[in-house]
Parts: sequence; structure tokens; C-alpha cells
Amino acid sequence: MPRWLVRARRALLAAWLFSLLAPGVAPAADSAEVRAVIARYLQALGGAAGPDQERSTHVKGAVSAFGLKGTFEQWTVRPDRMAAVTTIGPFTLKEGSDATGAWRVDQNGKLARRDGKDLENARASAWFANEMWLVPGAGGTISFSGRRSDSTGSYQVLEIAPPLGRSRTLWFSEKTGLLEREVAKDDQRTVITRLSDYRRMGGRLYARHSTVEVEGMPMNTVSAEVESLWVNEEIPASIFVAAAEGGGSDMRFLSRAGPARVPFRYESRHLWVRASLDGGAVEDFLVDTGASASVIDSAYAATHGVKSQGRLQAAGAGAAGAASLATIDSIRVEGIDGAGVTVSGQKVAVLSLNPYLEPFFWRPTAGILGYDFISRFVMEVDYDRGVLVLDDPKTFHYTGQGQGVPMTMAGNIPVVKAKLDDRYEGEFRLDVGSGSTVDLHSPFVKAHGLAATTGPKLEVLGGGFGGTFASTVCRMKRMEIGKYSWADPIVILSQADVGGLASEDYAGNIGNQLLERFRCTFDYERRMVYLEPGKRYGERDVFSRAGIQLARIDDSVVAMQVVPGSPAQRAGIQQDDHVVSLDHKPILSFTAEQVRRIFEDGPAGEKHAVEVVRGGKSKKLKLVLAEML
Repeated sequence: MPRWLVRARRALLAAWLFSLLAPGVAPAADSAEVRAVIARYLQALGGAAGPDQERSTHVKGAVSAFGLKGTFEQWTVRPDRMAAVTTIGPFTLKEGSDATGAWRVDQNGKLARRDGKDLENARASAWFANEMWLVPGAGGTISFSGRRSDSTGSYQVLEIAPPLGRSRTLWFSEKTGLLEREVAKDDQRTVITRLSDYRRMGGRLYARHSTVEVEGMPMNTVSAEVESLWVNEEIPASIFVAAAEGGGSDMRFLSRAGPARVPFRYESRHLWVRASLDGGAVEDFLVDTGASASVIDSAYAATHGVKSQGRLQAAGAGAAGAASLATIDSIRVEGIDGAGVTVSGQKVAVLSLNPYLEPFFWRPTAGILGYDFISRFVMEVDYDRGVLVLDDPKTFHYTGQGQGVPMTMAGNIPVVKAKLDDRYEGEFRLDVGSGSTVDLHSPFVKAHGLAATTGPKLEVLGGGFGGTFASTVCRMKRMEIGKYSWADPIVILSQADVGGLASEDYAGNIGNQLLERFRCTFDYERRMVYLEPGKRYGERDVFSRAGIQLARIDDSVVAMQVVPGSPAQRAGIQQDDHVVSLDHKPILSFTAEQVRRIFEDGPAGEKHAVEVVRGGKSKKLKLVLAEML
């Protein structure tokens, strides 16, 4: 089934924008090569001054990215404080960290305190921005990684591991001794910062120009020019402290103080609500906790006069695709008896969604309501009744009978700990935009050898924004979240090399075939998800008893995939066959949800008549359902 994971990249990560390197006393190094590289670097900058002589930096400059221009301002104070404000086009981002924690304010003014791996990465960025690797006793390790050459020159490379977070490699020019490149990992992506145009500022050389590149995403390259720099000015501590909680004033309940009860259709294991943008017609939108930003389909935007700007790449479950940015005055979601909600002044992504999603759903979508919308509320998803309950985080108090499970945030996506087969434990993203039980990310699959240790398997094709991808479906023995557990979960072993399902930081994604067992309440502010068993709690996971995936393309329904050895293959159905009828009724008289229920809920041995057209010739076939897993 379709699954969605938008990772619309944040416009700028200021910690990567500038490696403005302050000279310091070289630390005790683990090799003569390390000491020699650092000594030459300090000499190239203008002399090995003590680290106490450069306690702080304050930088201003210009940035360009995504076809937009803007400005940045960054502050650092040793040993662990860093803050930045970046404005590009109409969007402003803020972030900061100190010894007490880290925070960010997104393009919609929503303040979020970082935790989990995001907090580790923020502290590592502050450590590098303050050049603590040059300070004795600051922790971390430095090792010589060898010599590298490419078309840009020859380099001596150091690998530097901070006390917390991922290591980075720093490339020093053999010709000048200066740092010209920093390579870091952002989950499965490689981020390369290139430094150039060293000029004397503040008593020594600084790199005036920098670019930040994400491998495989050339549209997301950020360029920056330092225009002003101050060293050792007194920087107020308040610069590094999170502003007052934001993101509340832009939402309101339509008829009373709340909560609002919003009906949703649960079809193809996805949540559909009715919403309108800027007072326009009510349309179908998906609700998706796995979407880092709210999204509008580009065709919908074009026909409804939504103006977009910029150009960037956003990563999905399948791969990456082009996106732009737009500002929406209001998003209104219809509730029961007029008791809906509206969120105003939202900056969203504009993507070509329907070419990827409509074939699976057999229907278009106007867009996706992701983090930017969901995080304004405490959101209860009642799968049994088909109702979203949206409450005010300021007044919410959980009164249900479920268990509260602590969650952290992976960027803008909620994460919980879970365990499979009493031994494979990890952090899993909660993805209401996935129709799966569990998608295990390919690095986790490889690390635990799951492709070889699990039982019978089926090779299937999945899809989402960015394209399709191969996966292996199997059953495992047991799954646990908090105090809840159940047997025989269906698990997808990802084979993806890129995209959300190739994440290295998280074990996998938990989707609706698991979440539908519960009434789920997502409280982003308090970092809790409450799970209360519903009527599906004790049901065994089901897999298609037909083994066919049908895609609707315009007015045709095509066999996109026929699983080898499946009842569909035994019936004689082949990939790319045009399916014209099911049980003697036109196939287009069915919805995708109705077909799913026939093939999943029908008992083994149940017979169905299927008519296909292949090579211009009609074939009438008999499909007999059977258990495949």
C-alpha cells in the first residue's frame, strides 16, 4: 500500500553553513600526523593564539538557496552555545543550543525543543561551530584518516568525533594547510560543506564563502557569504534561550473553545479529511504524522491560484522529487456540527503528489496535512469511529484508559521505542501516512541479518512520493510497544538504498495496520502518545489473499504487480494486464478500498471472476483466494 514520508528539507541548517574556525591550542592528538595537520592549519590562519583569546563570534551575511535570496546571523560562545537566524525569501528559521538543551523555531513560528537524536546532533553542531576540537580537554577524539585527491586538489583528512553525535571528516588542503571541506552525515544523507575565499577578519583568516551540498540533491545547495564578523563581543545569554512558546495564536476552533471532532474516512489504511484552503472549495486531504511539512499537490495549487516560489528537493519513501514553497492564508478543516478548526498563515510545500499517490488510491488528493497542522493540536485518532479529536495543548489533560508511551521527535516526526521477537529493539517513527504494520529500514535489516533469519517471504513493490521501491514481506513472532504486545506481525524488510526507508538513525516506520489496533492520542508538546486498545487490538495482521496490486491510471486499472506464486499468478493474471471486471462488475464500479477488502477479508478458498485484457484480447479468469503468509 502507499506510504508517505515527506522530508521536505529545512531551508537552512546554520550549524552546517559556517565552519568559522577559531585558532586554538592543538589538543593532545593520537598521532604525529594529526598534530602536524593542526599545527600547519593554525599557522595558515595566522598563528596559534590561545583559545581564550577567541571566546565568541558574531557573523552576518547573505545566503542564496532554492532560487531564493536572504540573510543569516549566527552567534557562538564557547564552549557550547550557538544560535542562528536565517531569512530566505519569505521564510525565517531560528535555532539555538546551550548546556541546557536545544530548540528551533520553524518557518511557521512553531517552537520545538529538540530531543533524541535531534538533540545529539544540535549539541554536536555547537561543538563543531565553537571549534572545541582545538581545545584541550574538550572531549571527543581526533584521528588521521589519510590523504585524498580529487579534481579540486590534494588533502589531508582528519576524522573528528565529538563527545555526543556523529563524527565528521575535515579536509585540509596540502597546498595551503587551510580547511576546505567538511563532510558530515545527516541520517542516511551525506552533507558536504565547502569553504573558500579566506580573508583576514578579526585578526586572522576566515572563510568568507561557503556552500552546503546534500549528495544526490543538487537543488538543495546553499551558498553563503560572510559580510561582517565580530570576535569576542559580549553576547547576551538571552540570544541562546528559546523564545516564548509559539504556534498557538495561529490556530482557532470554529464554534467553541474545543475540542473539535473531525470525521475522517479510513480507506486504503489512510486517513482522509475534508478541508479547504483560503476559503476555497472543500477537498480531500490526507492526514500524515510522517509528513515533516504540510503539502499541497502542485496541480491543485495551479488550478486554485496558489502561488509558489523557490525550487528544492524533498525526500519521500521512494526517493526524492522536486518541490517549491507557498504561503497559505488559512487551512480550514470541517468538523462535526460546524465545530472544526482553522490554522492561519501557513508556509507549506508544493509537490507533484498525485502522479505517485493516485494510482494506489484510485482518487486524487488536494494535499497532505502534516506536522505544521497536527502539531498545533493534541490529536486523537479514533480508528473505530472514524473521528479525529483536535484539542488545545494548553488545556489538554488525558483522561482515557490507555498507556502513555514517551516519544521523541525525529525532526518533525514522532518516534517511540518498540521491540520485535523479544530481541530486535529500536526507535520507530509513527507514520499515520503508511498503510503498513512495520517497515524496517534497510540498514536495520542488514545490521541484524533479518533477510536470512526470518521465515517465509514475499517480494513486493511499494510506492510513495518519489517513486516505487522493492521490499520483502514476512511475518515475525511478536511485537511490543510499551505494555502492549501481539503475535505474528507482518513486517516489511526494506531494500531501499535512498529515501526515508533507508534511514540509518531509526529502526523503521510503524504504520496504520498497527496503529489501527488503538485509539491513538498524539501530544507533541508533552512528547507523549497514548495508546488505548480498540476493537481491532486482538486481530491477526492480514496480507492480500490474492497477491495482486492494482493501479488506476486514468480510466484503466492495471495489474501493477503480481506476486510470484500468488493466487493471482496461478489464475493467469500477468503484470501490466488491464483488469476490466471483477465478479462480473466493471472494475471502475469499485473503490480501491472495496477491492482491498475483497482480497484481504475474503476467506481462503473464495472464488472470484476476473476479466483482463492483454494484447487487445479479453481473458476470463478464476481467482481463488489463499493465505500467502
